[in-house]
Amino acid sequence: MGIDDYEGWFYNHASPWLKITGDVAGGECNVYVGDCGNYADRPDVMLVGNHHAREWMSYEVPMMFIETVVYYYGMAGVDNDGDGLVDEDGWDGIDNDGDCLSLNSSNQDSNGDGVACGPGDLGVDEDFSEQFITDMINTREIYIIPMLNVDGNRYDREEYCGESAWENCRTSGWRKNLRDNTVTGVTPIPDVDEEVDEGCDGVDLNRNFQFEWGAPLGATGPLFPGMCYASGPNNDVYNGPVDTVDQDEDGKLNEDHVDGKDDDADGLIDEDWMGGNSEPETKFIQDLTEMNDDDGDGASEFKVSLTWHSFSELVLWPWGHCTNCYSPDDEYLVYHGQVMGDMTNYAPMQSSDLYPTTGDFCDWHYGVHNSYCYTIEIGNAFHEYPEDIAHTAVRNLGVPFYMIEIADDPRYRAIVGIENTTSSQWLASPDEIHVPKNGDIPIGLCLDTTFPFTTDINRTHLMWRLVEPTRQQDDFGPTEWIAVEWEKSAFVESAATCILLDGSNGTIVEAGIPVPDTSVGKIHYKAMLGTTNGAFPFTYPTLEEGGNYYEISIPYRAGFGSTILSLMMFAFIATMVWGGLGYTLKEMFNDDRDALGLPAEMRTKGDS
Repeated sequence: MGIDDYEGWFYNHASPWLKITGDVAGGECNVYVGDCGNYADRPDVMLVGNHHAREWMSYEVPMMFIETVVYYYGMAGVDNDGDGLVDEDGWDGIDNDGDCLSLNSSNQDSNGDGVACGPGDLGVDEDFSEQFITDMINTREIYIIPMLNVDGNRYDREEYCGESAWENCRTSGWRKNLRDNTVTGVTPIPDVDEEVDEGCDGVDLNRNFQFEWGAPLGATGPLFPGMCYASGPNNDVYNGPVDTVDQDEDGKLNEDHVDGKDDDADGLIDEDWMGGNSEPETKFIQDLTEMNDDDGDGASEFKVSLTWHSFSELVLWPWGHCTNCYSPDDEYLVYHGQVMGDMTNYAPMQSSDLYPTTGDFCDWHYGVHNSYCYTIEIGNAFHEYPEDIAHTAVRNLGVPFYMIEIADDPRYRAIVGIENTTSSQWLASPDEIHVPKNGDIPIGLCLDTTFPFTTDINRTHLMWRLVEPTRQQDDFGPTEWIAVEWEKSAFVESAATCILLDGSNGTIVEAGIPVPDTSVGKIHYKAMLGTTNGAFPFTYPTLEEGGNYYEISIPYRAGFGSTILSLMMFAFIATMVWGGLGYTLKEMFNDDRDALGLPAEMRTKGDS
């Protein structure tokens, strides 16, 4: 395959995508797909918008996410709402600082969804942490495809509905890409007039992934897999042509479709598929996914993935291809889905509870690559009114950041969330820190005895920096501090015990801050923890406990010498200063001496 194979059938548009990570020009580089900035120790996340052409909000939200990252990355803490507090109202769907509740009741439901001071309302989730954004970018590899179906979207916007689609196509529009189909499903056989046949052309990209591709009983799809009839049943969700290649050359065709099983008992799994991934857009997703192998173990690096759709205000997770069935990770998928449901006030549910589907993105990403995958159904229309775009995007902004955070180990993140483990741990606050007269400053961290933290300093450490005011800084604050590099100190286990926030017993680990005794200023400190199974970072203090870091003031601690030497120094200085002053005064009032520099003719006789 070449790069041209990813271009759309009709307008020849490729799907734009963006890689976001710290030092994206470094690391390993996959020249074939143009993927640089690959680091084996950074978890990967895929974010995809606009599988379906008419779902315009499904690329508005990822574009707002990109804008937020670009603007706030590397920025010091900002008081976004002007209330004198910094980072006090992050993404959780709750008005943590009361900004919304302080408004008149008539203004508390600014998005008109019937919920006062809920997700998307003015004053809710408006003061998030810029440091959190920076930390996530520096420790993750983010692949974002804001518009997968460019060809289809252009057709919907220019031909099918028009630029003001909310007026005439609010809950309708062109869904598929622009593949040129025939009644047999075999392509390409071009139309005589080379125009789009709206009765049959196009493939539903979210039915074209290989896992459980087809149309089993109860699932939406063509009456027969890979068949498309003009004005026929389920034409809008046509899943693409049936595969015609005997991949394993055993004389049989399509006998081992992609389902994670050895259907033909030949010792191979999923080697002779029935169909799917026939489209340039889905081929691109497949290659970007399967070529992303930073550590060379043969498996894709994507541990989580997210796809935006519209509409219905839902959070969905696998499985989608079967009803009354549950994935091996159902408990953990449910947990994260409920968290994102709370963030957005969207209804969380298993995908097939809405309706069963086959060949969809999330079933493939989870079923084949074990990536925790979620579908967000945004808003209340395919083409939202212009006045609803901003608050709908804001309402959904926290979801991709949550997915990025759990990308290190989504299963373990769910476990600690369910068991409430990490929220009971705490880092010693400034009031609990004793600054010794000299030497390192000890900082304690109280951990649950079952928390599997790693001793690798690259993952578990105390981060600190010393900021020292200078005469040039009239307003020494976050703007200047952001340029001061963070240092790392290793945590060491101790025999001391502590009481966790839930009242149970914990254990203390301690790190020392090696600040010179002569230093004066402020120390910022925070703890970052990694686990033995790769989850990183768990940060303390949490935003609820005090923001991005704690701060303590450091006085001058160096000694001033011995008492005897100090007295001797005082006597010497006093003798020189007061003795010199006395001699000077004596000479000034001596009448027998002329002023220095007096001409000879003006001197007295005694001076000659």
